[in-house]
Amino acid sequence: MWAPFIGRISITDYLIVLVIYLESIISFFLRLIPNPIMNFFSSLINFTINIDDSSLEQRLRLAPTIHEMCAPFNITIEDHMVRTEDDYILTLHRIPPSAKRYNGKVVYLHHGLLMCSDIWCCQLERNKNLPFVLHDLGFDVWMGNNRGNKYSTAHLHKLPKSRKFWDFSIDEFAFFDIPNSIDFILKITHVEKLICVGFSQGSAQMFASFAINEYLNSKVAQFIAIAPAMTPRGLHNRIVDTFAKSSPTLMYLFFGRNILLPSAIVWLRTLHPAIFNFCIDFGNRILFNWRSLNISPQQKLISYSKLYSTTSVKSVVHWFQILRSQKFQMFEEQDNMFNSLTRPYQIARFPTRTNIKIPILLIYGGNDSLVDIKVMKKNLPETGVFDIKVENHEHLDLIWGEKTDTLVIAKVLKFIEFFEGVSRRNSIVIQNSLKTIENHTNNNNSILLEQVITPNKMGPTFRSPSQSLSIPPAIDSQHSPAATTSTMINRYNTYPKSNSRISQENIISSSSPRGSRPISPSSSSAVSSSLSSESELNTTNDGQLRSGIVVNSNNNTLTSLENDMKDDYDTEFEEKVRERNENKLQKRQLSRYLTNE
Repeated sequence: MWAPFIGRISITDYLIVLVIYLESIISFFLRLIPNPIMNFFSSLINFTINIDDSSLEQRLRLAPTIHEMCAPFNITIEDHMVRTEDDYILTLHRIPPSAKRYNGKVVYLHHGLLMCSDIWCCQLERNKNLPFVLHDLGFDVWMGNNRGNKYSTAHLHKLPKSRKFWDFSIDEFAFFDIPNSIDFILKITHVEKLICVGFSQGSAQMFASFAINEYLNSKVAQFIAIAPAMTPRGLHNRIVDTFAKSSPTLMYLFFGRNILLPSAIVWLRTLHPAIFNFCIDFGNRILFNWRSLNISPQQKLISYSKLYSTTSVKSVVHWFQILRSQKFQMFEEQDNMFNSLTRPYQIARFPTRTNIKIPILLIYGGNDSLVDIKVMKKNLPETGVFDIKVENHEHLDLIWGEKTDTLVIAKVLKFIEFFEGVSRRNSIVIQNSLKTIENHTNNNNSILLEQVITPNKMGPTFRSPSQSLSIPPAIDSQHSPAATTSTMINRYNTYPKSNSRISQENIISSSSPRGSRPISPSSSSAVSSSLSSESELNTTNDGQLRSGIVVNSNNNTLTSLENDMKDDYDTEFEEKVRERNENKLQKRQLSRYLTNE
C-alpha cells in the first residue's frame, strides 16, 4: 500500500486529511447537544435566510418527507411496505394514476448512492420532476428505496443500532431489494411488465439485478439509466483515489462498519444553507471535479438539503473494490487465509453482458467523471443498448439541472414511446400470424410455419411515432412489418394441438445426436419415421400430418436429423446476423427520433 510520506502529497491533500479528522471530532461534540437547543439554533439559521417561509423554495427545503414535498404540486403519495426475502422492510412511494387518465403502464424509479426517493421531486418547476411528468401522462409511478435509507430502516429481527443490520452492499440490493420491489409492484398493479428508470447507483443495482435474476427480463419492458454507474475510472483527487483503492480496513477505520457519514444530518441542521451548499460543492469538486454550473443556486438550496440519506459503509467499500479492480464485480469479503495477491479464486462478476435482454437507454453527461461509456457498453449486450450524451453536463445536472425537461425527460418519454410502438406493432403481427395458422389448420391445409411468418431480410422498418410527448394512439396494422416476429415467437409452441395428436414432446427428439435440442418442423419427417407403426398419428391419405408436417419415410433417419441440425445452426446464424442488422437500423432510427426536437 502507498503511504503518504512527507513530500509525496501536496499541502491540499494534508488539509483534506486534517479536515476529515476535525469533522469527526466536531460532529461528536455537536451530537452531545440536547435536541431542544439544536432545534433552537436551526430556527435561528432558517430565520436568517432571506426567503419567505411560505415560498415554494422554503417549503421544499424544510419538507421532512416526500409527502410534504409533493403536496405543493397537488400530488398525493401512497406508502407501500415490502418485505424482502431476507426480512428487511422497504418503503415504496407511489403516485397513483387518475382513473380517467391511466394509460395502463407502470414506471419504477430508483435513486442513487446516499439518496432516497426524495431526489426525484426536488425541482421547483413541475415539468422538471420526472415522476410528476409521468403521472400527468397517465403512468402509474413508483419510487423505490434501498434498505438503510431514511424510509427503510426496519428489519424483522435486527435493530438499526446493530452492526448486522448494516452488513449489506450492492449484492443485497441486487439480490433482494430490486427484484422484491418489482415483484411487489407487478402484484399490486396487475400488469405483466413495467418500465424501470435508475439514477447513478440505482442503475447499477438494476444492471446487477437483471443479470443475476434472469426472470426479471420478462418483467421489464424498457430500462432507462440516467447518469449510469458501473465501472468508474477513479476519483479526481489522487489521495482520495489512492485511499479508495486501498484496503477496506482503512475505510472501516475512518468510518466504522455501520452508517456512512451519520454526521451529515448534524451539519445540515447546524450550518447556514449557503455554507452547507459550499461544503457540498467543495466536496464534489475534490472527489469528482464537478462544478455543478447547470444547477442554479436557488435549486441547490432545495436539492442539496435532500442529497444525503443513510446507507452502509460496506456499500461504499463495495464501490471502492470495483474502482480498484475495474470490474463490475460482487463484494469481496475479507479473507484471512489468502490476500488479494495469492488468492487462488476469482471474485464473481455480474454477468451483465450475456444475461440482460431488455432495451436499454443510457443518458450520461459529457463531463461526468463517474461514467466511462466505452467500458460500460463493453459490459452490456451488443444489441438493444442505446446511449445519449448530454454535452457540458455532469452527474447531478441530469436530475437537478435547469434544462432537465428538454435534455433528459423528453428523451426518456420518446424512448418509452418508440419501443412501445415497436412492441405494439409486433404484437399485431403475432396475432395476425397466429390467426392465419389457425385458419389454415382448421381447413386441414399442410403449411409450414415459416411460410406463414416470413422474416424480412432487410430488417424492420418503423413508422415514425408522434412528435408530441403524449402516449401514441393504437397503431394501424397496415404499418406493422413482420420483420422481427420470427425471432420473437417460439415456433414450437405455436403449433395447434386440437387437430393433431402430435405434441411438443414428439417434435423434440431425445435420441438426436445433440440431446434434447428442438428440431425444426421440416425435419419432423425423420422423427415421424423413427416412431413405431403403432404410434397414434392423425394423418391423411396422402401421408401428411394435419399439423402441416410432411412425412417422408424414404429418407434415412440419421442423415435427415444431421442435415436438419446443420440447417438449424445455419438458420440461427442467419438470425443473429439479421438481429445485428436490425439493431443497427433501430439505433439509427431511434437516434434520429430522439434528436428531433
